[in-house]
Amino acid sequence: MSKTPKNTPEAKVYESAEELYHDAPCGYISFTNNGTIYNLNKTLLNWLGYSRDELIGHTKIQDLFKMGGKIFFETHFFPLIRIQGFANEINFEIKKKDKSSFPALINVKEIKGPTVNDNRYRASVYDITDRKKYEQELIKSKIKAEESSKAKAEFLATISHEIRTPLNAILGIGNLLAKTPLNAKQKEYSDILRLSSDSLLSLINNLLDLSKMEARQVELEKKSFSIRRLVDSLIHTFDVKCKEKEIQLLSELDDDIPSYITGDPIKLNQILTNLIGNAIKFTCHGHVKLIVDLNEIGKEKIKLDFKIEDTGIGIPKDKLQSIFKEFSQASYDVNLEYGGTGLGLSITQKLLQLHNSEIKVESEIDKGSVFSFQIEYDNYDFANPKANQIFDHIDSEVLDSAKVLVVEDNPVNIFVISEYLSDWKIDFDTAENGKEAINAVTKEKYDVLLMDLHMPIINGFEASSTIRNLDLEHQPAILALSATSRENIQAELQRAGIDDFISKPFGPDDLFKVLSHYIKTKHNLKDIKHISKSDNPKTASPSKDSGDSDQTFDLSRVIKMANNKPEFLRKFVKNTAISFEDYLADFQKAIQTKDPEKISDLIHKSTMSVYYIKSDNLVKLLRECQHILEDKNHKCSSLQAKVSEITSEFHNIIRDLKSVNIDELMSSQTTQ
Repeated sequence: MSKTPKNTPEAKVYESAEELYHDAPCGYISFTNNGTIYNLNKTLLNWLGYSRDELIGHTKIQDLFKMGGKIFFETHFFPLIRIQGFANEINFEIKKKDKSSFPALINVKEIKGPTVNDNRYRASVYDITDRKKYEQELIKSKIKAEESSKAKAEFLATISHEIRTPLNAILGIGNLLAKTPLNAKQKEYSDILRLSSDSLLSLINNLLDLSKMEARQVELEKKSFSIRRLVDSLIHTFDVKCKEKEIQLLSELDDDIPSYITGDPIKLNQILTNLIGNAIKFTCHGHVKLIVDLNEIGKEKIKLDFKIEDTGIGIPKDKLQSIFKEFSQASYDVNLEYGGTGLGLSITQKLLQLHNSEIKVESEIDKGSVFSFQIEYDNYDFANPKANQIFDHIDSEVLDSAKVLVVEDNPVNIFVISEYLSDWKIDFDTAENGKEAINAVTKEKYDVLLMDLHMPIINGFEASSTIRNLDLEHQPAILALSATSRENIQAELQRAGIDDFISKPFGPDDLFKVLSHYIKTKHNLKDIKHISKSDNPKTASPSKDSGDSDQTFDLSRVIKMANNKPEFLRKFVKNTAISFEDYLADFQKAIQTKDPEKISDLIHKSTMSVYYIKSDNLVKLLRECQHILEDKNHKCSSLQAKVSEITSEFHNIIRDLKSVNIDELMSSQTTQ
């Protein structure tokens, strides 16, 4: 090729292109079909520390890479280029002459020749040392942020427990003090104490709820509940406050709403509590009204419309959106006059987002506001094994015959709970730690244990788990008492075999509601006498071959609940059999993954089914299997034997449920 004279315009263009190539901010390199370098620019030479003569014609491009990169280039990178003609943004660590290296990003393009062997390749090389440094800094920042977030969550959990424990004592003493004879001045002080402690508890709960939702630690539960009972409870709770302000508190429920629905009653109660409390706070005359309408009902789902209307001060149109922000209220004057943190509506909005819903608001100054939302729930099936039994009345004789063990290391909390139990005429004993509780249940029969979780010597989790594994004639209900958030310890509660959770601080109504429920449950179980097959095979369990004497379940509890309704019993037995088939499938999946937590979840999931048909042996076997899986050194033979035993128990229960003769059962019950 002839060279262009240096004094021509074309020569200047060539020199400019040469300069552009050699002084580019990135490296350029050209190599042959076998990788031999035949050209590269000054930028890359400067990075490498070589001269042109040291590399061109003597070195292959793959020799510039570290061993791992060289192998990758020859086995993957170069074959890929030959197949598709290019390769973009591949990371290599490139060696310098001084044995150091730098990270590079390489793009390669193939230039076709007359034959495959004549193909040439051009690559651009980018030094990404700074980028790698930034990436490392970002990773460090991410790790630091995650550690900070974890530390914050742990701190909130700790401070929650530390604050709520003394606050529980303050609330308890306030409630007890209000029941004693007081003069006018003392009553005023008592009312201030109770009001202030309630406000402090509300503030703490709001702050903790907000932090948990921001950390995505809140999940929806599914349990069956009565919407009418929930509304009645709310109206009763706020009635005193409304009477003090001389405003009406009204409720209106659609008659077509089913008696029971399945969802998260705690979250719904929190939403309505925030909205009704807010409405009452900003209403000085007129009324506050809760309206619940049936929007749509299907075989599986039910949609409810909720509306809270008030005749309060109203909200300016330009403030309708800002009221849902954290720590925000309609105005500074409102904050001064009515108080509050401005967290209630923000938390309500986040709780509704968990339900895939949103809150809407309409308001007019000096005329009032209307907050509305819609939630979809599961339709309630009365024979649903997940349903919670709800008792309308508690017989005083039932409470009188009950025995409770209070397991608590805080003397003030022991005093407060003891006063409550004495006031309700419930017999009780006390234990100061888990070890004392374990000893106590081996000597005395208790209906319910009120178990603090954080105690010395043996904590509540360990004590509950130990008690569940004791061979007791009657296992007590175990109710956890803790200031720790339930969401943070739900899995541990299930593994320990704890039946329910009461969050500290709690008032007498909170404790009585849960405690009386479990006392009633235990009382009903005691009333059902164990009927052996020889006495009445029709009631105890369906008849089996004479050689099979093991009783898999007892339907006497369900027969009593059926109240002479064979259709109810028939539907219950059919659905329960289906449920146990599902439980068997869940068990088999848990065994395949060897996951003890899934066994724990299964035990929790099947709690009500087991309760209704008294298939306690199955739960015992499942817990034994869970313990085997939790032991990392367990023998395969032990696990296989236990799995075989449990599978057989499942099949027996399912078989016997499907063979139940409903008419014979009802007939035998009538003749007793």
